[in-house]
Amino acid sequence: MRIFPDIDDQIAALKSDFPSFEVMQREGPSAIWRGTLKPLMRTYTVAISYRVPTVLERIDLLSMQPRVRVLNPRLAPRRGDPEGDLPHVYRVEGEPVPILCLFDPDTTEWTPADLLSRTTVPYTSDWLACYEGWRATGTWTGGGRHPQQLPTGAPR
Repeated sequence: MRIFPDIDDQIAALKSDFPSFEVMQREGPSAIWRGTLKPLMRTYTVAISYRVPTVLERIDLLSMQPRVRVLNPRLAPRRGDPEGDLPHVYRVEGEPVPILCLFDPDTTEWTPADLLSRTTVPYTSDWLACYEGWRATGTWTGGGRHPQQLPTGAPR
């Protein structure tokens, strides 16, 4: 009996629900997909990386979440914005492309039992729509609580 959808289940669901997403890399219980989303005005190329946790792992929802990065066009802060940085992203030292903050791990908006095609991809599209609005108005309409940082040593 499986507790979580395995990586084959995730691959099949993404292929069925979002045919533009292709598996770019697969290794054991991990995969990286690349695909396009057009929430409002622009089309974005995004990458999703995910590793299905093993049953024996201590599950820390923040470190187990899928990692979503916007590859093209690059996310940019607002010109002249005193905040200066992008809202609801995680910066990883040495990596130029931030990871989107899509879920609050304390509210279990996402768990490893969820299919990426039913949570991660729609949440990414919503995040991108909020980003477009923020770029235009300076107001983040996505709500949510942003944890300060990803745990060190988090997978992917």
